[in-house]
Amino acid sequence: MKIKILVFLFLQTVIFGLIASNEHTEIIQSQEKTDAMLFGHVTSAETGEHLPYATIQIKGTTCGTHADGSGHFKLSNIPTGKQIVEVKLFGYKTLEQELFFEKGKAIKFYPELETDALNLEQVVVTGTRTQHHIKNVPIRTEVISKNSIKNKNAINLFQALENIPGIRVENQCQACNFTMVRMQGLGAEHTQVLLNGQPMYSGLAGVYGLQQMTTLDVERIEVVKGAGSALYGSSAVAGAINIITSEPSFVPSTKAEVQIGNFNTNIMSISSSMRNEKGNLGLNVYAQRKSEGVIDATGEGLTHAEVKKKDGISDRVASKLNNLGFALHADKPFFKDDKLILRGKMLSENRAGGMIDNDYYKNPFTDGTENIETDRYEAELSYEKRLGKNKELNFSAAYVNHNRNATNDSYLNDYMDTHGGDTPDLLTMRPYIAKENSFNSALTFTSKWGNHNFLAGVQAYLTDYNETGLYVVVDEESSYLGKSYKSTGEKFAREFGAFMQDEWNITDRLTVVPGIRFDYHKSGEKYNSSEKVFDKEFPATDFEQNSFNPRLAIKYNVLPSLILRANVGTGFRAPYGFSEDLHLCSGSPRVWKSSDLEPEKSISFNFSADYYGKIIRASANVFRTNLKNKIDFADAEATAKSLGYDYEWKNIDDAFVQGAELSIIAMLHRDFNAGIDFTINQGEYKNPRADWIGTEYESVSKFIPRFASTTGNFKMEYTPRTWTFTWITGYQGRMYIDYIAEEEAGRKIKHTTPFLLSNVRAAKRLGAFQIYAGANNIFNYTQDERHLDDAAFIYAPVYGTTVYAGISVDINH
Repeated sequence: MKIKILVFLFLQTVIFGLIASNEHTEIIQSQEKTDAMLFGHVTSAETGEHLPYATIQIKGTTCGTHADGSGHFKLSNIPTGKQIVEVKLFGYKTLEQELFFEKGKAIKFYPELETDALNLEQVVVTGTRTQHHIKNVPIRTEVISKNSIKNKNAINLFQALENIPGIRVENQCQACNFTMVRMQGLGAEHTQVLLNGQPMYSGLAGVYGLQQMTTLDVERIEVVKGAGSALYGSSAVAGAINIITSEPSFVPSTKAEVQIGNFNTNIMSISSSMRNEKGNLGLNVYAQRKSEGVIDATGEGLTHAEVKKKDGISDRVASKLNNLGFALHADKPFFKDDKLILRGKMLSENRAGGMIDNDYYKNPFTDGTENIETDRYEAELSYEKRLGKNKELNFSAAYVNHNRNATNDSYLNDYMDTHGGDTPDLLTMRPYIAKENSFNSALTFTSKWGNHNFLAGVQAYLTDYNETGLYVVVDEESSYLGKSYKSTGEKFAREFGAFMQDEWNITDRLTVVPGIRFDYHKSGEKYNSSEKVFDKEFPATDFEQNSFNPRLAIKYNVLPSLILRANVGTGFRAPYGFSEDLHLCSGSPRVWKSSDLEPEKSISFNFSADYYGKIIRASANVFRTNLKNKIDFADAEATAKSLGYDYEWKNIDDAFVQGAELSIIAMLHRDFNAGIDFTINQGEYKNPRADWIGTEYESVSKFIPRFASTTGNFKMEYTPRTWTFTWITGYQGRMYIDYIAEEEAGRKIKHTTPFLLSNVRAAKRLGAFQIYAGANNIFNYTQDERHLDDAAFIYAPVYGTTVYAGISVDINH
């Protein structure tokens, strides 16, 4: 691990050196400078106040700068002749002004920016893989901006995705705090998470990745709901979440931040951005260290009063997390119209939880404990080349190496249960070890002619997953009862896809976007045992599927401010890499997937109406997805049990999810905006689930678990001068959740009660410094019923209010 960190830091140093060398070369070649200059200040068109940190760039070039803290700027060595000066600042409309520059002469320029409080000029790419302003994109796209991420103090992706309409991020495990994201009622396995448009959010990342991946380098997050398989392949049934990282700043800058909170929650981060003098080479680097102590706030109980008693077992695990990364941007590296981006990231985490007294949980081989170590490394390349005026070629490739070393008490408890309470020899104890290597690449071609914008591409995804763990036979009918063995698993997946799309602007008001994608999927699993513990061999599983998925999207501008959108498309989900496998297998017997398992198929419908006013933005979105052969998690049947499996995946039934989202955002004053949204949901299987037939819960077992019937959010921001105040309240309505008790008689389906969660934050800017403080779950709400024998029985917070305060400093060199 230390060697990898040193290599990583060495690469960053080399890149810094290359940029510094390039800068030196530019200085030597001073005779080529134009000495054409631009200087002035940026102000608000409404108030006349100076606006700090706006970006001023000569459009189509790498020549640019930032205004300082007082709104003033100076830009030198501008290309001579007619140039378009572009001025950008988040929260304001982009201004473009044509100016004529002459060698050795300076121009005074005092741009006034109009407020864009509703962020309508944000450029998005996810819905169609092409650039559009958010108001004009044919596929409805929602954006979580960098500013929004900061104002809600979202340190990781889990927090960034909270309180977004149609999205629910949730804790799935009371023991290890495994998290996942749901979109429009469908789980993480139906939602494609992308990093800069690439499917790098691998299987192992699907377990703890939402909490591990920092937002320190994130520029924005784009959310596209509904049929996404026509562009992004398997797992995009519910839609796609695309994390877009930041580009380098035109002015060298460094930001350092320290944050402290209760329960030993501490965060230190630093990030730097720079470009060479010519502006064609840019670099971002960042590092973050986050540590959290254990929290014990609640215990088992059937009422709030009973639950709100400490039980000596961690409700939040202890964690030590490190994130490091860099991004090198090179404009015109080989030709006059190309761009190359290289990115590298790494993260490492140790999380531990269990019995707190006497630090019992810190011993990974004791009962009632979980200890999980993660190391993840990413390498990413992106290259784009313009081919004439209206054509462009894009190539991307990424490699991910993800490793996990995990222990919990599953083997220990099984051994003790089958050996009269005796414990195994400590020297024989081993962790669960998983290693995942993934590679993906994509090549896309876009071409504009007339009123058409054509896109075609191919994509490949390859992953290999190897795991090993220690198990013991617990089947009382087996002649091998109590025998320990090491199991090794080898899993793989190969996916290849080809897609086409045409954005056809039939009239100024009407745009039609037909598209189609073909995918070939092959995957398999094979297990081996170190000892003979079953009379049969572990059967290998193998899946091979082809899939065609069309999509049709329509956008119609009823008025310049009122836009209707509709899209329909099919999707599929391949039976591979389910996060629940990788969660449970960290010490529990394997999860069986029969070769007879069929892929899920879907058809999705979305219709939306969006009003874009000057001070109000309102949206209504209706959705429905029909699922065929829905795959779900179940107890293993006799055949799988005879091979030592406790669980298996099944095509349990057809199902549907549907609902309606309503939202409104209003700029009530130039310093005050507020937004509210509300969603009504319904999700059902065609028939009652087999596990509940014959019980009192048979009728309600048709409802898809963990899908709240109603959700909503309220947010307001007040930004007088150098202050920022943020209030966010999330509402979760009733939902059904299974309680799988150890004793079958205690099993039930609970219908939860609605609840509200509120977070607040206040920040004050003092020159280059910002101080801030906030609190999450300020009304101290916790789950009203808890059972520790089912770790997945969690539907609300299990600990109460957390508070934090911090200070950051921005240094522009």
